Amino acid sequence: MATRLIFICHGQLDHEREDGLRLVSVIDKMPGFRAYFAEAVHDTDGLSQHIFGNLERCDGFLAVMHKLREVEIFVLRIKRTSVWVKQELAIVTFLNYQRQAERRSKVRVFAERGIEREGLANVLILNPIEFEHITDLTEKVIQWLKGPDFVPNPIATTREDLFRKITARFNETHWRYMEVMMVLSRNTTNEVDRSHVLAMLGHLGVQTTQISPAEDELRANGILHGGYIDRTRNIQPVCLTPGFIDLIADELRRQGAVLPSAP
Repeated sequence: MATRLIFICHGQLDHEREDGLRLVSVIDKMPGFRAYFAEAVHDTDGLSQHIFGNLERCDGFLAVMHKLREVEIFVLRIKRTSVWVKQELAIVTFLNYQRQAERRSKVRVFAERGIEREGLANVLILNPIEFEHITDLTEKVIQWLKGPDFVPNPIATTREDLFRKITARFNETHWRYMEVMMVLSRNTTNEVDRSHVLAMLGHLGVQTTQISPAEDELRANGILHGGYIDRTRNIQPVCLTPGFIDLIADELRRQGAVLPSAP
């Protein structure tokens, strides 16, 4: 079974960061899970490579809202939480809105008792789970990860295991070929003219002698289809297997590729 990535969205004050690191330790010790702690970054490269990248690929999104300060609005005094947390919650909600149901991140929000929810957070967080102490929070997180949200889907697990075994033998040329296919087909299973794939691989410096063996292996392992000559359209169409398209995209992004969004 593939390891599930849990994105921990937490405040960045010293005491909050300590609590976040405790959660990382707890999650990393659980079989089948790995934690990413979203610490603050200060440049656009950091946002795209770390925060946005892990939001895109995470299986679970864990948001923790601590009380930070008390502010007065007219005659009301309310306790606010981190803007950072609310921004990332909005991002992952938008990403889930765009995804098919089976690809959506599982979202769980924990809120320290007494926090006032404002703006978009008031709409998005319908049932936050309240806590008073980090010990209570840790136990609730463990219960969540052991609960129905993360019960392995036997079909999905078999598919992922099969994909890992097939691609374990692949080299850079195989992944370059699939990356070009994803770019030309706009991250879908649309057919692509093989001549365009070969041209782009040539621009990337891939040797012609390396392409055919990699292409044959991709086809033999069920990753690639087509290659016949369509005389009506005067092209040689090739396409990626629908059942593996999301796994290919995930692995390419993990390797650092920037793929287009599907139309």
